[in-house]
Amino acid sequence: MSKSGSPVSNTQASALSTTLEKYRLPLSKAFVAVVLLLIVFTASRWQLSATKIWILDSIALSLLLVACLGRVWCIMYIGGHKNNSVVSAGPYSMVRNPLYVFSFIGALGLVLMTHSIVIAALLLIFYVGIYPFVVAKEESNLHELFGEAYQEYCDNTPRFIPSIKLYSTKTKVPADVSRIEKSLFDSGCFVLAFIALSGVRLAHDSGIIPVLIKLP
Repeated sequence: MSKSGSPVSNTQASALSTTLEKYRLPLSKAFVAVVLLLIVFTASRWQLSATKIWILDSIALSLLLVACLGRVWCIMYIGGHKNNSVVSAGPYSMVRNPLYVFSFIGALGLVLMTHSIVIAALLLIFYVGIYPFVVAKEESNLHELFGEAYQEYCDNTPRFIPSIKLYSTKTKVPADVSRIEKSLFDSGCFVLAFIALSGVRLAHDSGIIPVLIKLP
């Protein structure tokens, strides 16, 4: 048995998985838009000291940097092999879906800056409600492509929780420069978001942007 269940064939994949996989990007963009509206027009009701805010922001920035570097690291390995072979080195040796893992880490960093349990809960509900189904469909497709090779990879590699002890690498990795450049831009948006959120806070404090409601 795999560490997170065996992938199923395309014919067995649920209609829900197929639909969510197809509309993953539009759903993600819609979710981001909702969260951005909450961030811009709401504030946390928790009264935190300057020291606690600094600690939370430092952790948030660290998570965002990990997400940025991690996503580029993933593209270095998957960029030249996607849909051509089973990638099982670098971040893919520790977990089957490292891009999603690093994206979640980045989203967690941004949510941490809001100091809001409500927004954090929305993030958790979105990821738990969408991405397990998306990953199930993607793994179904990969199983159709690579058969036993991919099944063996699934049997030995966790789906979502990385295992550092499984880490292995290659001395040479084919570089897909265009994918790496795109990943650098996409990942840099996490840090830009950190700067933007800091600006929103200042706008709230100065009254430039009204706070319509305070969230727990």
